[in-house]
Amino acid sequence: MARAIEMLANLLAVTVLCICVHNTFQLVPLPDFIHPCGELTDECFTQATLDAIPGVVRGIPEAGIPSLDPLYLDRNITMNLPGNVKMTFHNGKLSGLRTCVPDKVSSHREKRTFIFDIHCNFTIKGHYSILGRILLFSLDTEGSAKIKIWNQHIRLEVLEKVVKDKNGEGHYKINSYKYKADYGTDLKLNLTNLFRGSPQISANILDVLNSNSQLVAAEFGGPILDYAIDYAMNVTQRFFSTYTYDQISKVPLTEEFFEDD
Repeated sequence: MARAIEMLANLLAVTVLCICVHNTFQLVPLPDFIHPCGELTDECFTQATLDAIPGVVRGIPEAGIPSLDPLYLDRNITMNLPGNVKMTFHNGKLSGLRTCVPDKVSSHREKRTFIFDIHCNFTIKGHYSILGRILLFSLDTEGSAKIKIWNQHIRLEVLEKVVKDKNGEGHYKINSYKYKADYGTDLKLNLTNLFRGSPQISANILDVLNSNSQLVAAEFGGPILDYAIDYAMNVTQRFFSTYTYDQISKVPLTEEFFEDD
């Protein structure tokens, strides 16, 4: 009887050990391009972000993160351009996330806020349809569209918290975010087939649009950037849900920083 009890106890101990080892193995290994910070300094966060961008943009399959460059838009975007012109942009894609460079990344732990100041070069391509009037010309046409933006500055503020999963592991969770953007040091819009049968008239109309580049960018690039930021934040949350706080940060947290999900 004593031998049976001893064997049962050993079996239970092995079972518990296997469960613990199994749970440990469930942690997805951190990619080698993620360099956790051990201090709350702008220098460390900025360098860590610079190191991470190329790898994250290429995609992290084990975290369910696809390649982000180019980023394909799954919705049509309608905008109003100067001169009471209505334009619809569809089958679009945004290239250039891999070019983004952080100028400064800050963590304000007491406010649970990360602030990213970055600049990027973007190219947006797709198809367009346009209806309206520019100068003396009525437009009702469609064609290919391309917009290039150089040195677009984006300031992104992310409000976060740390929550515990069912295993007691802490994870970052995004509460909310907001951003501001300018439209770079230079911008060029190109639309093919703008005025059918007359390349010269098409060129003149494009000159008018490009001479109002900031307004065009706000109407044309704004909705696309909204889409890209929303998508990037969804991907970031996927990353946070895959990797624990202790994996991606070496700065200890006390219990007061944990919040209910």
